[in-house]
Amino acid sequence: MHQNGREGRRELNGMNGSIGSVGSAQSARSVGSSPKSVASRLTESNGSTSVPLIDPTEYRSFCFRGEGRMNFVISAKHANNGSRIVWRFAKARKSGLVTVKAKSELVNEYMEKIVSPCLSPNYLVNPKIIEMKVNDVHQLVKIPSLPPNKKIESFEELLQLPENLSFLPLVSIPKNVTRISALEMLDATRIPKELPEYVGPTITVEIKPKQGFFQTHPTINVPFCNNCILQMEKCQSDTFKQMYDFCPLQLFSGDFGRMRHALQSLIHIPHRNLRLFVDGNLIHYDEKTLEWGELNRALFDRMEQKLQEGDEPLKFGIDDILDALCLIISGSVSFESFALQPHSVLAQILKAQQIDSIGIVRAHCMLKQLADKQLNKLRDKTRIAKIGLQGVLALPEDDPLSELIKYFVAATMKDCSVMVSLRRIPDSSIDSTKLHGNDIIAMPNGSYFAYSVKVVDLDPKSPKNLTNAYTRFMAGVKLIEMNEIQRNPCI
Repeated sequence: MHQNGREGRRELNGMNGSIGSVGSAQSARSVGSSPKSVASRLTESNGSTSVPLIDPTEYRSFCFRGEGRMNFVISAKHANNGSRIVWRFAKARKSGLVTVKAKSELVNEYMEKIVSPCLSPNYLVNPKIIEMKVNDVHQLVKIPSLPPNKKIESFEELLQLPENLSFLPLVSIPKNVTRISALEMLDATRIPKELPEYVGPTITVEIKPKQGFFQTHPTINVPFCNNCILQMEKCQSDTFKQMYDFCPLQLFSGDFGRMRHALQSLIHIPHRNLRLFVDGNLIHYDEKTLEWGELNRALFDRMEQKLQEGDEPLKFGIDDILDALCLIISGSVSFESFALQPHSVLAQILKAQQIDSIGIVRAHCMLKQLADKQLNKLRDKTRIAKIGLQGVLALPEDDPLSELIKYFVAATMKDCSVMVSLRRIPDSSIDSTKLHGNDIIAMPNGSYFAYSVKVVDLDPKSPKNLTNAYTRFMAGVKLIEMNEIQRNPCI
């Protein structure tokens, strides 16, 4: 992931925030301002819907979370209630700048009606549409130009930074535009502080699992999954320096050894499939990887120092985090009964991915043959949202437009990210009656972690996404057929 300011544009692979219609009551309550400040900032939008006008001076500790093809994501902490949220500002595809034509309502409706029903509510972060004055957004989007993990403690500090750092130049703003909409949601690198006895930092691992099942394609006979074909092409085109050993088929296998190997491979060579945060600060990603020993020190030195008196000192390492991740994302409670459980986050993502029954090659062929009228229907996310997920699933299987709609719904789930945040709980605070809950995991070495799992980066995909991916996919297949790639097969 690019994290080097304007010299190298950052890519967000997951911190775009989760889109879903259902979130916990606690999450909904903790987003935003106090009732008084919210009431004072409400403004009427589109004549009927009340959308809060956010005043960024009510926030502090601003920092950059990441950048994707569609969004800039900026995190901030509310000065009064202490909740840490993120704002997603939409980007123009061609310029890479913040767009004043954000389609927040459209995107939110698509996610609410199509994507959210694929996942359990506890895996979703409830977003809301907000507005900001364009001048405030101009100041905030200076932050992506700053060094990684640079925190701006007050909004006033942004006013002192050079204007040319902004990804929303004032000269680009039409005179009739005074406000810009965005999506606001909880920061997924945080865990609700229900247990005051947490020890040490919050460790967040962001994983982009990719397509978890093997698909066959017409005229193509190579023993590699979609992700590995695309990654080999990226390595050959110098997007990455070296190929990793990660394969999504291992991650989704439900076999502990294979899952652990997949995660360990991402720790060694993350590409854009893994990022690691400590207390919200990005410490390990593709452009800045830490050696194994450095990771252990970054993650666990402070934890060991803060153990309460009477707790048995335990040695921790990144290996313990890998074991915990395997249990959490598989939905397993022990290594003895390890399997990919139906309620697990990976199983739900996989099921949603398998809505696609045609694959990238057939999908591209169908797309090329669509008439303009049908292509416009495919691009109309509002129309598709009105159908709803059950309506999409009921579409006929022999109709190209219907199959493509299903393909693009599945494509969102093939490119989502899973955010797993963990924090150590001291032994003295553990109540054994709570160990069967969804938010505490007991490790074989006697340690306990509170955890949170959220699925993020759930943006709708467009025909252009398919066209670009198909071109790279076929280039990867050609490299394999020419024996220019040496790699163990996926199947």
